[in-house]
Amino acid sequence: MIEPLVSVIIPCYNAEKFVEKSVRSIMEQTYKNLEIIVINDCSNDSTKKILLELQKEDSRIVYIENEFNLKLPKTLNKGISISNGKYIARMDADDISFYNRIEKQMDFLLKNSCIDMISANYKVIDDLDNITAISSSLPTEHRDIINRLTWQSPFAHPLVIGKRSFFINLGGYRDIHYAEDYDMWIRGWLEGYRFANLNEILLYYRHHDNQMTDKKYNAANSHCIRSFLWQYFIKEKNMRLFLGYIMHFKLPFIFVKKLIHFRRKLMFLYKSCV
Repeated sequence: MIEPLVSVIIPCYNAEKFVEKSVRSIMEQTYKNLEIIVINDCSNDSTKKILLELQKEDSRIVYIENEFNLKLPKTLNKGISISNGKYIARMDADDISFYNRIEKQMDFLLKNSCIDMISANYKVIDDLDNITAISSSLPTEHRDIINRLTWQSPFAHPLVIGKRSFFINLGGYRDIHYAEDYDMWIRGWLEGYRFANLNEILLYYRHHDNQMTDKKYNAANSHCIRSFLWQYFIKEKNMRLFLGYIMHFKLPFIFVKKLIHFRRKLMFLYKSCV
């Protein structure tokens, strides 16, 4: 059986400390039919030099350099637009994929054609490669994933592999600070796409001391949920579906109390849309 081409998109910005180890973890995958797209987003360190040296070793590496600093969402969209694979895989420039990560995920996707996107569990490492935490509780079944999606992202973004059509049909990532991935998963669900997580650890996810705080991340996620509720239930006049959403996914009691408290405002918004 011929392996479908998988395009691995690796955005890079000032990643000289970790990028070689990250890219090599993809170069050394047991799944060989890869297009490795590395995009240098105007780094001012030695990232470019490292990537070009790696390209000399492996003809599968496609080096792209942004003329301007595009940030993550636009850089990802650029990678998607130039990719040739039937499937697209994410990878960050400081993480390390297990050697059989892509083989494991692609084996599942090819055996379960109804699934459009998949991720997996991971180990958290620090700047010295010390393991500091383990993520082993991501939901695996589509329904459980959607339940989790109503209050937080159920995927490890750097571990995602999906059909190219999934990313293209959704119009790529939107420029939402800190939560471009969560926003896409919500939009994917609303369009009827199906998800899964492998119950295996397939990545070392690097967490830096200067990374975004949980407070900022939660605020970004809350923005996505509020936007989703507004667009899908209020603006689209689906008030009955809105109530069904609350009951179906058993939203936390405190959240329901807040909804009751603001019911008059919600009904006013609803009536103004009719």
